[in-house]
This record gives sequence, C-alpha cells and structure tokens, in this order.
Amino acid sequence: MSAENPDSLTLTERLSKAQYLARELSEHLTQAYLPKLNALKAASREFDEKKVSDQQVFDRTKAVLDAEDFAGNIHSQLDAYMGSIRREMTQLLDDGHGSREIPKQP
Repeated sequence: MSAENPDSLTLTERLSKAQYLARELSEHLTQAYLPKLNALKAASREFDEKKVSDQQVFDRTKAVLDAEDFAGNIHSQLDAYMGSIRREMTQLLDDGHGSREIPKQP
C-alpha cells in the first residue's frame, strides 16, 4: 500500500484516488472477503470431522482475517483521502462569510 500524503496532490488527483480506493474496497469485499467469510461460516456449521477438519476451519479463519486486514488498510487510505478532500472543500467554501464546515459522516 502506498503511504502517499493526500495533501500533496491536487484536489482532482485526490478525488480520482478516492474513487479508485472506494472501487477497490468494494471489489475486494464482494469478490474476496464475503466468499471467504461464507466458506468459514459453512465450515463452522459442519460437525463431521471427516467433511471439515480443524485445520480447514483454521485455514479459512486465517483467510478471513487476512482479507479483513487488507480491507482495513484500503479503508484507512480511503479515509485519509476523504479527510483531505473534506478539509480542502471546507476551506474553499469558507470564503470569509463564516464557517460552512462540511459535516463528517460517521
């Protein structure tokens, strides 16, 4: 993952990068994280050790945790870009007529 400072980019570049990160996060969640989570859920419901071993449950759990770490890293980057965009937009909108701060979404 890149440790690039979003504030060093133009607003347009930050918007493009935020859009890319949002798309990457969405694709990762739908194509990697959720299928791994569903596989773990299915394995955890199987009580026959001949069908699903403890090692298989462990491996699936590790895969879910690794996918979650990856998603968390992307989310952190996206949050940094969105914060940078919010700060600049607030500054641009505040044209001397008082603060018109953009509320931060939860």
